[in-house]
Amino acid sequence: MAEIHERVCVGCGDSEAEARLDTCGMCRRYFCPDCAHRAWFGRKFCSPECGQTYYFAGEFDDDEDAESDE
Repeated sequence: MAEIHERVCVGCGDSEAEARLDTCGMCRRYFCPDCAHRAWFGRKFCSPECGQTYYFAGEFDDDEDAESDE
């Protein structure tokens, strides 16, 4: 039988009955408006780490890119 997982905020533990929960775009965890971390351009994430990963993951420096072309 499948388990039913209640959606709760990763920061404060509020449930959907207590607060409107959003889903983090990086890790898919739930967070409430009070615990949201606002990153660049107003995007909201569950933590500063998820915000940094979203904006900076996989980007190459110009020097690294030039070396890989040779």
